[in-house]
Amino acid sequence: MNLKSIFKGVVSSALAVGLITGVSTLPTFAQSTESLSENYATERGVIQPYDMDVSSGTYSGTGFSTSYKLSSANGKNVNFFIKNTGDVSVKITINGGSEATFAAGKSGHISAPVGVFASEYKFKASATPNGGDISIEYKIAQRD
Repeated sequence: MNLKSIFKGVVSSALAVGLITGVSTLPTFAQSTESLSENYATERGVIQPYDMDVSSGTYSGTGFSTSYKLSSANGKNVNFFIKNTGDVSVKITINGGSEATFAAGKSGHISAPVGVFASEYKFKASATPNGGDISIEYKIAQRD
């Protein structure tokens, strides 16, 4: 037996083991091409998400203010949800236009249409009518 034929046999065996191992583990790493219906809606053959969460959290202080660049590609409307967990009424606004006031312990939301082109949307919450500190739980999301 010469060294060359032993080397060929070892290499052939290693390749065979590697090929068998690779083929048997392939289904483990395969990714499904199916989309789940609870995450996407189809409209005229285009897959679109149902909604997009922009931000959420809690806030306590004199006034809440934040802004985000949004476009209608992620939802035709933007919603500003709050739960007033403080002692004073809270007025919320989107871009200074859409507004609502929620008494202590109440919750609700306001909506505003989102334009096709990306632009800045400002979300504010403040104590009303006489000022003071607010305490809220909030969520900002786009929906169709």
